[in-house]
Amino acid sequence: MGRTSSIARKNTMPDKEYKPAPKIVAKEEEINLTYSESGNLHRRLIETVRSGIFLAEAQGKLTYVNHAFVEMLGYNTKDEMIGVILFDKLFSDPREKEDFFKKMRETGFTRDFELRHRHKAGHVMVVSVTSNYIYNDKGETIGSEGMIQDITEKKKLEEELLTEKRKLEQILAFGEQISAIREYNQLIDFIVEKTAVLLEAQKCSLMLLDKEGKGLFIQAAKGLNQQVIKDCHMRLGEMVAGYVAQSRAPMLVENIEYDERFKRASKPWYFSRSFMSVPLVLENKLMGVINVSDHVRARSFNAVDLRILGATAREVAVVLENMELYKQLSYLTITDPLTLIYNYRQFSQSLNFEIKRRQRVAGHLCLIILDIDGFKLYNDTLGHLEGDALLKDMGRILTAQLRETDIVCRYAGDEFAVILPDITIDGAKIAAEKIRQAVEKTQFKMPATISLGVAAYARGLTQYEFILKADRALYEAKREGRNRVCAHP
Repeated sequence: MGRTSSIARKNTMPDKEYKPAPKIVAKEEEINLTYSESGNLHRRLIETVRSGIFLAEAQGKLTYVNHAFVEMLGYNTKDEMIGVILFDKLFSDPREKEDFFKKMRETGFTRDFELRHRHKAGHVMVVSVTSNYIYNDKGETIGSEGMIQDITEKKKLEEELLTEKRKLEQILAFGEQISAIREYNQLIDFIVEKTAVLLEAQKCSLMLLDKEGKGLFIQAAKGLNQQVIKDCHMRLGEMVAGYVAQSRAPMLVENIEYDERFKRASKPWYFSRSFMSVPLVLENKLMGVINVSDHVRARSFNAVDLRILGATAREVAVVLENMELYKQLSYLTITDPLTLIYNYRQFSQSLNFEIKRRQRVAGHLCLIILDIDGFKLYNDTLGHLEGDALLKDMGRILTAQLRETDIVCRYAGDEFAVILPDITIDGAKIAAEKIRQAVEKTQFKMPATISLGVAAYARGLTQYEFILKADRALYEAKREGRNRVCAHP
């Protein structure tokens, strides 16, 4: 039997664990045979297989190729290939060619050798080559035989899967990183920055549901114009992000310019053709959407990118929910439940912080301690419910009369404290008088007034000494007749 049967057997038998094949020994004249001279059965099998089959002389000139070989390399007929130096045509990369022949010289064969081949049409494809040298009875090389397979799509899929695996690993690390962040603004900035890096996107935006639950606004963004961020308020169902929020389904728009569902009109929301948007949903609760656009390599996003963004969105949704729970818990631990201003615990921490700041950096710091004049009588006359209502009103009055930087706290019972950073004693006295007048003018169920003690921080004072200084000023106001402000510079 000729060489044809040998090759046919080699390429149809499975060989999961590769072992070196025995040397193929042939008479020198056999190398000039073509497969057409073999039996009809073998010829039909070889001509119908999808792998490219070849036979070449010692110099590399092809003496036979099957139809799949011709088609794979982009030629029209077998005649175009016969006499061609195979390996000059096959290799595009000189280094791959060198590695191939090194392997052949050392072992006499190659199995599944991957190389890049430039197709006749011009595009690059990845092929796998399995080849053996053919020897004469003197051990001299007289030719070669083998097969090639087009594995371009296989390699592309492997690379996509590897990329996806690598990015999913990054997402796990990403989830751990964002879970450790407790400051809200830092968290959302980190989310958009890392999402953009992960998806290789120039632009990324985190859009959250508004209080009414009817639209989206941009909470944080990378690569977007500040005016766009400020002005953007998108109704559910409007544009890509609004549509995704309404449908709660991820969306990849390969070219937004030609998508009839999303006309740009005069809206400046989209500046790119390829766009992805994924909803932020946790336990059927819609929080918002996360968007990316403008791939850094100027390509369109694909299905793999969409899956990566979807996995990222799930991590983000969990962290945002945890952050909301953390904020609620934090609020409860630092807030007086009756007046809804800071409690004594937060007062102590805030005052300690401001004292340490003044010890590092020169500046002014003042403290007001006040209480309600005759509060026991108010309670005894009207009852504790009305007393509680008065305390609530005091919290609202204090907050309304002071600066955003001032820290208003319920100190104890009917006593309140106000920390005033970066203000002189004279400025603090003016603020205290403003509060006193506001209380005096307010119509309560019974007339009510307050007394206030003001103290300025002096370097070297402890927290206890500073509070005691303000307390003494308060008792001085009480002794002098109440409903007044006293200050200790």
